[in-house]
Amino acid sequence: MQDTSLQDPSSQTTGVTPFPEPVKPSGSKRQPRSRKRLTLIWGLLRNFSSILHGLPPFRLKALERLREMLGIPVKLHQTRQPFDLSKPLQARVKKLGLTDSVQQVKADGYGYIYNPATKAFNDRLKQTIIDLVGEQPGDGANMLLDKNPIFEEVVLNPKILAMTEILCGKGALLSQLRCSIINHDTPGDSLHVIQDWLPAPFPEHNQMVTFCWACDGQSSNDGAIKVVPKSHRHRRHPNKDEIVAEQGVIATECPAGSITFWDGSLWQSRWPRSSEGKQVVLHITYTRVALRPIECYDHLDQRWLAGKSFALRVLLGREDGLCTEQGALGSIDNLAKLIRMMNWSKS
Repeated sequence: MQDTSLQDPSSQTTGVTPFPEPVKPSGSKRQPRSRKRLTLIWGLLRNFSSILHGLPPFRLKALERLREMLGIPVKLHQTRQPFDLSKPLQARVKKLGLTDSVQQVKADGYGYIYNPATKAFNDRLKQTIIDLVGEQPGDGANMLLDKNPIFEEVVLNPKILAMTEILCGKGALLSQLRCSIINHDTPGDSLHVIQDWLPAPFPEHNQMVTFCWACDGQSSNDGAIKVVPKSHRHRRHPNKDEIVAEQGVIATECPAGSITFWDGSLWQSRWPRSSEGKQVVLHITYTRVALRPIECYDHLDQRWLAGKSFALRVLLGREDGLCTEQGALGSIDNLAKLIRMMNWSKS
């Protein structure tokens, strides 16, 4: 009897695989031409360097032209160091007025972006968040990208994207979009780092960056971001004593419509709000592209996972609370898994 335990559930219920193999002519063992082309291109890619060294000059030029025709970039072998900006990126920074922001985050681990958009945009963003949070229990909401087109505008903001490339490199990924309404007498949070699931010492290359879009002005009385300047240089998590002492803590201060941002190693949190009224904020977090599996098994649903071992679920990323439809903070179960995963990462 055929073992179907590892098949895609969709093929078991419909009898048709989601991606059927090309039909071969009866009695023929020849591969389809398209597959031969893919095999040839893959072979060239895997052996490109060795092929280059063994070819005479005229063949070398022909192979280079083939690479250009196929749109294959030249592989780099040197890593650009933190804040060693390329000339195009330097030009973007200057054009966007971010020179001071870059210098501050390099020195202190956090900085400000002023005038990321018009006042009308900020007002529209604030009202969108108020309406969205009002439809849900609690004082916040996450998984926002498809909730309103304005969030797409936010994550593609040119100033935000330029700073993200500086701190997380090209190809950075959107990690989280979360909005909050901070009410009067809302308590503060304890110091932590946003890349809390990385083991210390942290890499010299920053791994995550968070931007806090302040729809209202921020100060210590308003529940602003709490930071320990230059703490990113420790490249580790704060310990229990440091969390309690909060030595060197200051509150970020910026006008409405501004952005406070910080790198993944900075010790930061949120100040308690003592002012009357409410403060509306949006947190946007990006992460480096590097730490993703080569293969994706997201198509394996709960039916396939039923009865599988806990160890296998861990290997597939189903026990860490990340990359879920509810978000890491969207349920008690996901939050518990997230904290457990942060503990695992320190082992």
